[in-house]
Amino acid sequence: MLGARTRLLVRRELYASLSARWFYVYSAAFLLGGLLLATFGLQNTVVYGYRGFAKAFAGLVHLALLFVPLMALFPAAASVAEERESGALEYILAQPTSYAEVFAGKWGGLVLALALSLTFGFGAAGAVAAVRGVPPGLILTLYGFVLLLALCFISLGLCFSVAAQTRARALTLGFVAWLLLVALGTLGIIVAFIRWGAPEQLLAIWTFVNPVEAFRIGVIGVLDADLSLLGPVGSRIIERLGSGGATGLAAFSLAAWSLGPGLLGLWLFRRAR
Repeated sequence: MLGARTRLLVRRELYASLSARWFYVYSAAFLLGGLLLATFGLQNTVVYGYRGFAKAFAGLVHLALLFVPLMALFPAAASVAEERESGALEYILAQPTSYAEVFAGKWGGLVLALALSLTFGFGAAGAVAAVRGVPPGLILTLYGFVLLLALCFISLGLCFSVAAQTRARALTLGFVAWLLLVALGTLGIIVAFIRWGAPEQLLAIWTFVNPVEAFRIGVIGVLDADLSLLGPVGSRIIERLGSGGATGLAAFSLAAWSLGPGLLGLWLFRRAR
């Protein structure tokens, strides 16, 4: 159970997030993108059945791949660094509260705010998809993976926010990390496979080490029995592990990314005193 001070700090961070412009901009953008994909992408489901809505939802997956990490990274990266620059963090730490409580309050508030934003956008798209015949289980699976992806980048952003001395540096670190993880996803695997002849085992390991690629493999492996959307490495992974094994390993990778940078950020935060 969270202590009273931690709950108060969570509410403070949640209120600050809900008062920020980013919350409404990101919510509206994700809502619009999800509704467009769910409305127009599912028009062929009557003809193609399962394959039709699987391919349509793959578009929503790729929207989440590019958009959700940015939604999580930038507010989290600015969180601690911004208050450090303004002096608010020093005031908070002067109160009878611990570093762990402050860090947990920020993490919890950001998670709740982003979960609300994603629920607002994804919930509307999911409702349209459900009306058009998409099984609720698939909708919930995708939503769960989207939340896990968001948790990964909230923890990573908070780690950058603690490590950087200024808000600008923290945001720069977050943006560079996003570029690297996205660029070294499918494109990086293809380059390594074709140009350098990297072994298949190494590429498979990297697929689950990279949270962006793990998200893609896990979700599309469930949504599409046709492996054409996964590429050669992803197809081999599904063939060897099965869709259930690949999805479980992808979920484990995302959970590890949610926990690891968060613990590192807490350790750095305590050392900074």
